[in-house]
Amino acid sequence: MAVACDSPWAMVAARVPSSPESSNTAVPSPFFDGLLPETAAFSYVSMEEPPQIRTIPRSTCPLCEGRGVELHGNLRDVLYGAPGCWGFLRCENPRCRLIWLHPTPVRQDIGLAYRCYFTHPESFESPGLSARLRSRLYAGYQCLLRGLDSLFGLGSARDALERRHLDPRSRGRLLDVGCGDGSFLYRMQQQGWQVTGIDLDPQAIAAARQRYGLELVVGDLQSARFASGSFDAVTMNHVIEHLFDPRETLQEVRRILRPAGLLVLVTPNPDSMGHQRHGAHWFGLDPPRHLHLFPPATLRALVEQAGFRVVALETTAVHADIFWGASRSIREARRHHRIGPLPQKVRPLRALRAALERYYEHVQLRRHPLAGEETVLVARSDAP
Repeated sequence: MAVACDSPWAMVAARVPSSPESSNTAVPSPFFDGLLPETAAFSYVSMEEPPQIRTIPRSTCPLCEGRGVELHGNLRDVLYGAPGCWGFLRCENPRCRLIWLHPTPVRQDIGLAYRCYFTHPESFESPGLSARLRSRLYAGYQCLLRGLDSLFGLGSARDALERRHLDPRSRGRLLDVGCGDGSFLYRMQQQGWQVTGIDLDPQAIAAARQRYGLELVVGDLQSARFASGSFDAVTMNHVIEHLFDPRETLQEVRRILRPAGLLVLVTPNPDSMGHQRHGAHWFGLDPPRHLHLFPPATLRALVEQAGFRVVALETTAVHADIFWGASRSIREARRHHRIGPLPQKVRPLRALRAALERYYEHVQLRRHPLAGEETVLVARSDAP
């Protein structure tokens, strides 16, 4: 799946790809109810009786084989109506603490987790009057945030996340795994990078090729078989939580990176303030699409085991307004037994509340630096 922008709003509906490696995805904001970038257009396909997703139990940790204890249970996909009842286990090994989906969809059926919706740009058509109004409100909201970001000291963190923590002076060959609509790659190309993207979603790739003329590949990373040492940097923005075997993917990333090449990961942080506040309704859980959730220390250990040297690890509140607002909407949907996209209503007060929560979390990070909604990890492939 993809939307015509690669922005913070590309996470509002759980980074919902048509597959585990399609990450630059968006749907209407469930808390701001439709305030979208002007180029965004969406279609929704609902199935009255979607086929059931076959599952396998996973009671032991996929990373360390420790015993799992229930963290959340009896969860249903209220945003998109994927069938099934889901839960999350946490590894009881204090040195691991991985969180994983239980039961887990079988690989052959994972596409059903994305089948109840499709979020492709409709040929980038001009939106109608109401969509244009929402676009202007969205633009105004973004301008307000940028002004407040400067006041609260969040501007530099936002800018760094938008460029995936790549040094603005750096150049070289860049691969974005789960490139979606390709807008991030286009921006980096304008800054002098030689860019390549890969995504399992053929419609997203086709739209990106048509709009930007980028070099993009349809498929998964392992099957692409890029030559060893092909890239100076690889970015994975909200991808690793969708993968069946994240360790295998990280090993493949290390193979295709040049010596001292850079890996940048962004993923939901289950140790966040939002998860503590909203519990089973936290937006970052997103069952059954998120198969693994990594506390910061767990993510560091996994990346180091794959042969990388971690050079930076932090959490951020840049998108906390999205996480907190969407979590509140998920809670409301479950309370009222709703399934599917929420009504497209403009609710500025709700958006303002979420924005204030964003700044509150950012300030709290000074005391609790690992409590942001997202973890950002930067590593190099030169580990001994």
